[in-house]
Amino acid sequence: MVNTTKPAQQVAEQKPGLPKDDVWVPSVCEMCYCHCGIIVHRVNGVVVKIEGDPNCPHNRGKLCAKGNAALLGVYDPSRVKTPLKRTNPEKGVGIDPKWQEITWKEAMDTVVEKLRKVRQDDPRSLVFASWDTSLTPGSVFGAWTAAWGGPTGLLNAYRCGAALHAATYEILSTFHTEVDLDYCDYLILFGNGKGFMVGVTPNLNAQKMAEARARGMKLVVVDPLCSTAAAKADEWVPIRPSTDGALALAMLNVLLNELNIYDAEFLRKYTNAPYLIGPDSGYVRDKASRKPMVWDSAENRAKPFDGDVGEFAIEGSYVVDGIRCSPAFQLLKDHVRKYTPEEASEITTIPAATIRRLAREFGQAARIGSKIVIRGKELPYRPAAANYYKGVTPRKHGTLASLSIHLLNFAVGAVYVPGGHTGLNIVGPEKSWVPGKDPDGLSTPAHAVGHGFNPFDINVRPPQQIDLKSFLPAMHSGAPTVGICIAEPEKYKAPVAPAMLLHCRANMMMSRENLRDTAETITKIPFMVSFAYELDETAEFADIVLPDVHALERLALFPNQPHNRLSTMATDWHWGILQPVVPPAHQSRHYMEVLIEIADRLGFRDKFNLMCNSHLSLKDPFKLLPGEKYSLEQIFDRWARSLHGAEHGLEWFKEHGNLTKEKKTLERYPLVDLTVRFPIYFENYYRAGKEIKRVGEEAGIPWDVSDYLALLEWKPTPTIEKRGQEYDLFCVNYTIPIHFKSFTSQNPWLNELAENHPSYYKVLINADTARKRGIKEGDLITIESSAGKIQGRARVSQGVHPEVVGVAGTLGSWAKGKPIARGKGLHHNSLLPYNVERMDPVSGAVDDCVEVKVYKGAG
Repeated sequence: MVNTTKPAQQVAEQKPGLPKDDVWVPSVCEMCYCHCGIIVHRVNGVVVKIEGDPNCPHNRGKLCAKGNAALLGVYDPSRVKTPLKRTNPEKGVGIDPKWQEITWKEAMDTVVEKLRKVRQDDPRSLVFASWDTSLTPGSVFGAWTAAWGGPTGLLNAYRCGAALHAATYEILSTFHTEVDLDYCDYLILFGNGKGFMVGVTPNLNAQKMAEARARGMKLVVVDPLCSTAAAKADEWVPIRPSTDGALALAMLNVLLNELNIYDAEFLRKYTNAPYLIGPDSGYVRDKASRKPMVWDSAENRAKPFDGDVGEFAIEGSYVVDGIRCSPAFQLLKDHVRKYTPEEASEITTIPAATIRRLAREFGQAARIGSKIVIRGKELPYRPAAANYYKGVTPRKHGTLASLSIHLLNFAVGAVYVPGGHTGLNIVGPEKSWVPGKDPDGLSTPAHAVGHGFNPFDINVRPPQQIDLKSFLPAMHSGAPTVGICIAEPEKYKAPVAPAMLLHCRANMMMSRENLRDTAETITKIPFMVSFAYELDETAEFADIVLPDVHALERLALFPNQPHNRLSTMATDWHWGILQPVVPPAHQSRHYMEVLIEIADRLGFRDKFNLMCNSHLSLKDPFKLLPGEKYSLEQIFDRWARSLHGAEHGLEWFKEHGNLTKEKKTLERYPLVDLTVRFPIYFENYYRAGKEIKRVGEEAGIPWDVSDYLALLEWKPTPTIEKRGQEYDLFCVNYTIPIHFKSFTSQNPWLNELAENHPSYYKVLINADTARKRGIKEGDLITIESSAGKIQGRARVSQGVHPEVVGVAGTLGSWAKGKPIARGKGLHHNSLLPYNVERMDPVSGAVDDCVEVKVYKGAG
């Protein structure tokens, strides 16, 4: 049933003392990727205030500083006002492009002719770069790229959660992680600020975190820095960077082997824990059906996993057809014995007693075997969870570490149940999507969730485009590997050289690896077009700049797509609209409208219409017809009506802002309704590693497959191995709630907040570490790595691991087109070496923890 919320104008009319000529417009905030509902207050055509929309379940009327400050971007005098043409052929950091203003006609003629040649020569030579969250295959942009004629590379920010997504698609069949804060009693955050205004859906999670703490939930934060989350936690556990996986495996060992705390019923029914594993590390398979075998303890014989099994054995040793084998869970128990708390203490610097205590508290808090009734449904109740993000995932072995933390939740059955850990909407409204099932019975991402990505489909091929996506089957996006394919095309057998880059709403110069390597990557692409509303560090490399609209001038339908943007913990399903509240300033145009015009001029409009039908799942009578030209508004109107009924078209969304549907109990807590299993033994990784090695050797592509393991390991990163006498500290980067990457750094209100914060524009350094180096509060210090150096003022604190210095955000801008942001904060990525040695071989994530030396003064 659709809950039609009150139009925002009606909400505004309830506010006392408002002049009647004020206009309140419902929309969605796009200052980060959270898409909170907002109501924009406009007076005489000028935006004067933005508030959270109380009708939106995504944020429940609350709004962060970024959303409140968004209006300033509309009126930034530094905005790009007209199309620009580069007149200086030289490109590089700080080099003046010598822009020349041109007309839209000249700009479009140039861009179209360049694209025409690219498409005729080889469509795969077009590369995109964008952080626009509508850039999913289930979008209008996805339809455009599919209609273009060939797979294209995506040169995005490597620091997106590459390892996180690889891990969650593997073990949860979904895009992201969530915690059921409504019922959780014990939460461990590994390098993660969930509930403290960072990450996905920060407003909703902050409210739910506050409510959970008020009712007594214990919060433990494991982090090298006393972050915002750690400062508010019951316990901060300082950890050596890049060792979270060792801690998780040691805690798992304590649970399984010392305390004997695990949810055997959950493991038998919902995981591959019972699957028998042979000496070759693969499943023991039925000779006829080729299905994995399990041991039926009731009949004392092996059977296919989906047969009539009386009691699944998850421990022991058996002989099947002359082969000695054991259930996967038995192998896991035996495997983690070596991760003793004492061994992990040496790795992590966390006392062994603390490791044992955390494991015991976590296991006891899970209340294995307990039940809870929610809205008439009796469900397993496991009120304990471990969650992670940026402090864990952008590491050399980030996928292994991420999966190790997941195993804590799986051991106690705290997955997709009240109080536990969950993925992001594995089941859709009214089961409009559900997870798939591979031939071995394991869960695979629903198409709506994974967009066709399936880590269990081991189809390894040499590169098909300018990335390694086809070569690395567990990597959900090829974006992290585009750079190495451009830099060393012969080594990685890139099938085509890049000819043109279309860049929009991304700032790779700030968010990718160090300046030198990123600049070299971009300058190897012969022609670049930027859609930009500010001349940022990446737009300075463009040949043509097209003025893009600001978020408050832009139309986008359902940017908060429920499968990968709407919190599982929201009480309702929610579809919102981002709509222009003021006309586009100057000569700005919506980049998607420009791309649609390009499709017309290049003659692939009919194919674009066809791809829209497919990517947006348009149904009759709302499908786009061949031979017809539809505006972006008309496409969105048909999308809305096709999905939600003829009465809920674009105009309905413009008026109401949100459409909500009640989220049912089993949509929020779907475990007992699922008929799939999840892996705790990663047999598909083992198979993938063998295939990657085989295909790599045949094609001459070198790749490290040592992380493709069925049983997880902790491995030291190059940073840990190389930290020594010269580079004796770790430099870590941390997320702050005031800024979103580099996108908001030009906003004057947010800059003022950051300037007045004691550490955001400074270097965090431990007090004892600083004293030994003669460094005092406010001193100018240099952080130097093998790849570069940065300078900043010291913020001396006991809230830092003694082996660590911390740098905030994606700051330290240098672009002349960002005068407010210029020189504010430090650019952490300038320190990062970029090479395959420092990439996670499973997900492609680049390690952003680096060994450094720190000294007083300017280097």
